Amino acid sequence: MSEKEILNTDILRARIAELEYGKSEKISVEGIRKIYIEETGMEPPGEITIYHSSDTQGIEELKSNGKDSGFDGTIIHFYNPAKNINRSYTITRGSETLEDGGKGHPHDWIYNGLGIFTGKINEQFADAKRFDMMVTQKITEKVEKETQELRLQKSAIGHSLGGNLVQMLQLTTNSFDNVYALNDAPPSAYQLALVDSYFRFSLADKFNRDPENFDELYTIPPAELKSFAEEYYKEKGANIHHLTAQEDVLYGVSGVRGFLDLGDRTFVDTDPGFAGLRGTFANLSDKDLQVLQMFLATMAPYYQENGMDGLMRGLIGVDQEFYTLLDTIEAEWGKLMDGPDWSSVDVNIAVPAGGFPSRVVNVTVPLPIPEFPTELVYALGQLGLRVEEIGKRLAKLSENLPALINMAAGVTLIIRYEIASYLNEIEGHIHNITKSIGSLGDLLIKDLFDPGIADYEKYVIGILDVAATIMQETANIKDKFKKIFDGSIEFIDGFGKAAEAHGVAHVASSLAAQDGKRYVGNDMYRFKVTSEGQRIEVNLSSAVRIYQIGIDKYQDKADMLNKLKESYHRQYLDDFQTRKSRLIGAINDMEANPHSYRYLLPGGDVEMRGISVHESINPLDAIFTDTFEDAFHYFQAEQTKGIEQLRSIRSSIEKLFQEDKNISTIFDLR
Repeated sequence: MSEKEILNTDILRARIAELEYGKSEKISVEGIRKIYIEETGMEPPGEITIYHSSDTQGIEELKSNGKDSGFDGTIIHFYNPAKNINRSYTITRGSETLEDGGKGHPHDWIYNGLGIFTGKINEQFADAKRFDMMVTQKITEKVEKETQELRLQKSAIGHSLGGNLVQMLQLTTNSFDNVYALNDAPPSAYQLALVDSYFRFSLADKFNRDPENFDELYTIPPAELKSFAEEYYKEKGANIHHLTAQEDVLYGVSGVRGFLDLGDRTFVDTDPGFAGLRGTFANLSDKDLQVLQMFLATMAPYYQENGMDGLMRGLIGVDQEFYTLLDTIEAEWGKLMDGPDWSSVDVNIAVPAGGFPSRVVNVTVPLPIPEFPTELVYALGQLGLRVEEIGKRLAKLSENLPALINMAAGVTLIIRYEIASYLNEIEGHIHNITKSIGSLGDLLIKDLFDPGIADYEKYVIGILDVAATIMQETANIKDKFKKIFDGSIEFIDGFGKAAEAHGVAHVASSLAAQDGKRYVGNDMYRFKVTSEGQRIEVNLSSAVRIYQIGIDKYQDKADMLNKLKESYHRQYLDDFQTRKSRLIGAINDMEANPHSYRYLLPGGDVEMRGISVHESINPLDAIFTDTFEDAFHYFQAEQTKGIEQLRSIRSSIEKLFQEDKNISTIFDLR
């Protein structure tokens, strides 16, 4: 059994983790081979198999059923029984602003808040665990068919949110030999308390809290909670290896309440002139953080039940059901005003019977009073209850806005005024809704069913006015929250150095800078500084692609040219010689066997004594053959010239970086 890591350097792991963010394609065998060859100058040591979460039935079924947690991941399996290699790498993707290539919901960032910070949801962790278990079983079954003795060795790599997920998997399952967390979002004690009941009960026992009341965990002093949790998971976390840029934005926020630091950590100083954000986020009040934490915790059930729509219901009381309710009321009210059904009453009438006693007859009499639609009555009642709910939700949101404003003001002047002003505007929108609702909610519940069409009309018109205000103002609130979210992302991007330091490629570039390398996306750039101080830089990955594709194209052209030559010789030169040979053979036969050709002469008594043929067979026209030969020569010369140019470019790069013996191999290996 080979105990060595195959992806055995931080740069290799970082570059392959970067592949998980590929916008146009998934992690591929070709992409892994390319990076491995570029970094090691050798072929990967075994057969590579890729397993994607998007191709895993259990994960995709949840997504297709509207239960998309936002999780994405890949497992890479290296297998070579001859070298005792049977190792997998579980790679979990980090936070994306929006799912589905920027068209979906911000599930990752919601999970960062509700899952990591509050510990109230665990869907991404559950999907990561399910994915890892399912693929591990597939690999094990596949290997066991060939050998019973080669144990699967597992490692995990994760960046950002992905780094959080692989740490959570290790702390709860202890299934990895090594875990590599790159600029990770650290796990929190609250997150672990949700998925690890033993830990939650240990917390409750240590700090005298009710294990069934999760919210009581938020009242544990953060420093004491951190100390206890880190000691509890110390052994399982010993093989977690962090690679962290000192300037990374997530490292900046990792000091706030609940976050844990387990395993060993290697720092990379990607910019000596920038101190990072840790000191900035240290200014946040723990009291305000606790208020935010407990408020966000109340949103988790709504998000779990109905995703983004449920989250908006929990936050401001408005969801798609609310809009459907308004559509129902408008439709039913239209039916009432356009032409309602008429009510009727049964009346007993005494009818005279010609001197006999009157006979009582029951008659149904129409009344000019419209019958109020029961659907409208029900919908108005439901809307009244919903208006009351909206008022309560907005009141709760309003209570927590001061803490949010304080936090926005405490981070930095760059966003203090912008985000704080949005939060103040939200307060204004909430006030407008509350004012509009007034006492209408109570009146509707108490007096809605009074039997007067005038009263019904008054309440319907009034409640539709309130609904219109709610729709407008809640749209404004949503817009402000979106601007806060976008502003926060822009704020992080605006820090530039902190955002850049968070990227995997930037960390890899910082590590490789001393070797004259940097990385842009999945490409390796080589650079060196001349004695005159001039920096020369080459996109080596692109140069290798151009060289290999060019050589392949010229080889294709060479194959085609050879086929054309063969066809030319076969159909023209060889065919001419074949025809000429047949003709000469026929002539020789006539001269050798003249009697056989007597039938060619007229008359029956003629004797054929001899035939003599004086042949003159011209060769193929030189213009014809020269045209072909010139064309073949031209194409051959062009091919030779192109290959020489490609080899010249390769040779120049090899000479420029002659100290790196791997470059020649990189050009040759594929």
